[in-house]
Amino acid sequence: MATQTPQPVTHVYKEIHEGKHKTVKHYELQECNDKPVFSTLINISANQNCAKSMPDYWLKIREGNKWTKYITGLFKTCFPSIYKGDTERKKNLVIFKFSRDKSILTIECFKDYYTNDLSKVIQ
Repeated sequence: MATQTPQPVTHVYKEIHEGKHKTVKHYELQECNDKPVFSTLINISANQNCAKSMPDYWLKIREGNKWTKYITGLFKTCFPSIYKGDTERKKNLVIFKFSRDKSILTIECFKDYYTNDLSKVIQ
C-alpha cells in the first residue's frame, strides 16, 4: 500500500535588509498555513565549504537574540530555484522555493515524511 503524501506546513518569507550582506540573506515570515515550524526570522547563508555534504546554502533560525546552529543544508534539485533539505535526520522533508529574484522564499515542511522522489511533493 502506497504512503499518502501529507499536506505540508507552508511558510512564506520576504527578504529583509536587502543587499546588506554579501553571502547571507535574512527573511521575515509573512504567512503560514499552520503553526510555524521555523521562527519568524530565518537566515539563509551561502555554503562556506565546511561540511562534507556540500549544500549550496544553509538555514539558521532565530531563537531570542541569537541565530541557531545550522538547521539544514539546502541542496540543489532538478527543478529551477527549488532546493531540498531535511530535519531530524531525514524525518521531515523540507522544500525551499525561491522567487526568481530570491526576495520571496516559500518553505514547505512535510512532518514525519521524507522521500527522494520530489515529483511526489512538487507541483
